[in-house]
Amino acid sequence: MSVHAALLAALLACVSTSFACGYCVEDKMASVYDHAVVTRALGQQHHIAFFHVDGRLAMGDAGKRALIQVVESAPGADRGSARVSVESASLSVAFDPKRTPVVALQKDIERKLAGKGLTLMLLQVMDRPADFSPSAIAAIKNAKR
Repeated sequence: MSVHAALLAALLACVSTSFACGYCVEDKMASVYDHAVVTRALGQQHHIAFFHVDGRLAMGDAGKRALIQVVESAPGADRGSARVSVESASLSVAFDPKRTPVVALQKDIERKLAGKGLTLMLLQVMDRPADFSPSAIAAIKNAKR
């Protein structure tokens, strides 16, 4: 086997394992997880949606505040519940599923973000504490340290 072929095989092995582990999704969720928001939302029988944000995010506090304002303006979104991580390109928001299904919530937010070239990919909807896997819970605990 040539050096180039061996190097290619090693790179392909790394790429396939990096996509299969799922830690990227859990890290994104952990970066926007807020225990107080989750506790309050679940106490009201609301859900928490975790999204990946695709596109070029504006850096800094102003860009973050603008994104939070857009997210919380969606019908059914709980005011004060949106969390954004520009670094991990993710966001979370609590919402009332009786008022707005998650699909409608995502569609409304994406419609408002279209002018900025941003779209959302739903990572997970949390409607009870057990919705997080043990590895996600560990990631959240590590993110809090």
